[in-house]
Amino acid sequence: MRAIHLRLLQQKDRGVSPVLALLVIVGLVCLVVFVRWYMKSAVKDPDLCYDLKPWKEWRLRESSQKPKQELSTEQPAITDLLKFDTNLSDAETGEPRGELGVFIGPGGSVSGSWYGLYWKTRTRNFQVMGGNFKGKVYPAKIYRSETGEQDPSKLYLMAKYEFLVQETDTEQGKVYNRAGDIYVQGWLAKEYVLTGKVTITSDEKYFETFTWKTYRTP
Repeated sequence: MRAIHLRLLQQKDRGVSPVLALLVIVGLVCLVVFVRWYMKSAVKDPDLCYDLKPWKEWRLRESSQKPKQELSTEQPAITDLLKFDTNLSDAETGEPRGELGVFIGPGGSVSGSWYGLYWKTRTRNFQVMGGNFKGKVYPAKIYRSETGEQDPSKLYLMAKYEFLVQETDTEQGKVYNRAGDIYVQGWLAKEYVLTGKVTITSDEKYFETFTWKTYRTP
């Protein structure tokens, strides 16, 4: 009787194990689906995200259904065309990376161009042949410093288009054309001080970042 009893228990165990395994698999699938959903929902609003690559933020803004938001009383008033001219610097080395012109219109439109000639080495120079961009301001995005402090008086802007740079190697006598996308992101303070960064990329894997700070051009 005891041997028969043991065999019955073994048969029951063999019947339960596949069910438990199936439940574990279903649970893992549900967990993966939930995590993916949560990650997507967490970056749905670009005004609430501060760690997105420029191209990802731009795509989110292009597909966003949020209505246009008016400037708050804390943010700088734009009653006429604002013009800014500045020099760009490499974010890591501080070396010159051409010049930048930015226009901000009363309706919140943003336009401008990257231009100029700069050197990376004694034998390699880069002539910007085309670097125009267009975009607009986004009053809903609140400025946040690296320490987490917020400043609702600053106005965020973003623009994008394409660039073309001619690279010349004077030592070898060769010329190369570099093309890709240019992204401009900036913050306008009430004193009409504009700070920000420019990101250029050809494949969204390798990219360069330039920074600037400038005052309104009279």
